[in-house]
Amino acid sequence: MILLLATLVLTSADPLRDALQSNERLAKLFVQYENAEGRVYDANEARFRFGLFRKSVQSAADINAQDLGWSAGLNLFSDMTTEEKQQYLGLNISLPHARGELLPLSDVPAAGEVDWRQEGAVTRVKQQGSCGSCWSFGAVGSIEGVHKKETGHLVMFAEQELLDCTYEGSRDGCQGGLMHDAFRYMKESQRLAPSSAVSYTAKDGSCNYHDKANALRATVQGMYKVPSTESSHTSALTKGPIAVAFEVTNKCQQYRGGVFRDTSCKGQPNHAVTMVAYNSRSFAIKNSWGAGWGDGGYIYMSRNHDNCGLYSHSVVISLAGKGPNPDPTVGPDPTDGPNPDPICEDWSECKTFHNIEYICKWQPHYCPKTCGIC
Repeated sequence: MILLLATLVLTSADPLRDALQSNERLAKLFVQYENAEGRVYDANEARFRFGLFRKSVQSAADINAQDLGWSAGLNLFSDMTTEEKQQYLGLNISLPHARGELLPLSDVPAAGEVDWRQEGAVTRVKQQGSCGSCWSFGAVGSIEGVHKKETGHLVMFAEQELLDCTYEGSRDGCQGGLMHDAFRYMKESQRLAPSSAVSYTAKDGSCNYHDKANALRATVQGMYKVPSTESSHTSALTKGPIAVAFEVTNKCQQYRGGVFRDTSCKGQPNHAVTMVAYNSRSFAIKNSWGAGWGDGGYIYMSRNHDNCGLYSHSVVISLAGKGPNPDPTVGPDPTDGPNPDPICEDWSECKTFHNIEYICKWQPHYCPKTCGIC
């Protein structure tokens, strides 16, 4: 199976289009996909999923044929129903929520490009699972970067604490929320556990963190709303990663790489993420669907384009000074989270289902054998 898929990848400009030429080829690709994603289906379920998979392959091949400047491909969503895909979103802008002041920005033009990954201020790509907790991941991605900038310490913080505590007693955090409220919780509690002390479960649990380590080394002052313009976002990124939101469409969930632009959006954000970099062409967005989705877990969204409401609900956290000193034995845990992407044992498998260049550079624990030959 692996050799056949490798042959398709190496000999065809579009292995997805090739796979559609016969049921046999498509079935073999589906088996390889099942193995890569860790799917286990009985015969009836497999037939149902195969039908969804066929539609995803056809859609991705059609997108790639249009030469849009970005490519589509296979990922965790390729055999899911529309309802199942929606469980991986979770932004709820209709909630009454905490509101911050507008971020004061300098009149000095922003630098030509900014990339907080190069500054060591961005942790690995995480996986929220089928819990609508994207808002907690977007918020944590921002505070991890700002915390590193302000204190010099990169800590992998626990989304689980925000999921358990932000809406305690009022709603299930897996049913959606807002980054603003996560920041309000941090300001009120002046604490956030490291992920090494609190594993992510993809379920809303009890808010009982009095005996858990506090990894914050700074005081949370509050949050600021970023003005809804592109130039404001480039300026704000000079201060640290930003919690942002945008509208995810079916096209977006098929994203594989390139500079993404989607004209089918209605401008209704439904997903929270973290903006960590920009250059002259695009913004780099860290997602929470695992490193197997998109370009190593990232999507690069086009500048000079509305991009599905990307600039409409952005917030940054404000930190200052040195706060409680956490237990020095508590540090980032590179293995936390539910069911990380399957480890790649073979070059062809890793090349087909992951962006191998990105993974080898930033997340080699996903493909340890493959990365040895990068």
